[in-house]
Amino acid sequence: MKKILMTLVAVLATVSMNAQNNMYIGGTVNYQSKTTVDNSLTIAPEFGMKLNEQWGLGAVLSYKNTKEFNGDKKNAFSFRPYARYNALNIGKVNVFVDGGVYFTNNKTELAAGGDVKSNAYGVFVTPGIAYNLTDKFSIVAHANPVFNLDFVSPDGGDTQTNLNLLQEFKVTTFSFGFYYNF
Repeated sequence: MKKILMTLVAVLATVSMNAQNNMYIGGTVNYQSKTTVDNSLTIAPEFGMKLNEQWGLGAVLSYKNTKEFNGDKKNAFSFRPYARYNALNIGKVNVFVDGGVYFTNNKTELAAGGDVKSNAYGVFVTPGIAYNLTDKFSIVAHANPVFNLDFVSPDGGDTQTNLNLLQEFKVTTFSFGFYYNF
């Protein structure tokens, strides 16, 4: 995993020297509270670069902490590189689709005692929209993935495969963030 991350950083650093006006950094912070279910906090920094008017490459590193109503505590670390296709540009608004792969490491501390660990990896397709406030700042919204193929591998267990198509799509399932373009 370290070799993959270092290779990605080296590639992005090399390309960024040639395309300094096409890079962006930003991300989202999301807190959800459901009084009868759980509370969760997600921090997801994002970086990327525009290859041309339609295509870009990027990655999201995220951490999610969840405290469930039953007392269980979950921590998840995720790495999601993606390719972005800008499908529609209307003035200051860009509608895009991200497609890529991900790897997630999960750990659950059970209230009854003990830990449960698992790894998940898969592919995803996620729509989004960006509004360019200025040349440098953008507000971005991502929806839940419209396509998600997961492979979950619990410690000592068999790998489970999940296919999700057109998940729940409503305002509360969007994550909102900011980009700084440079």
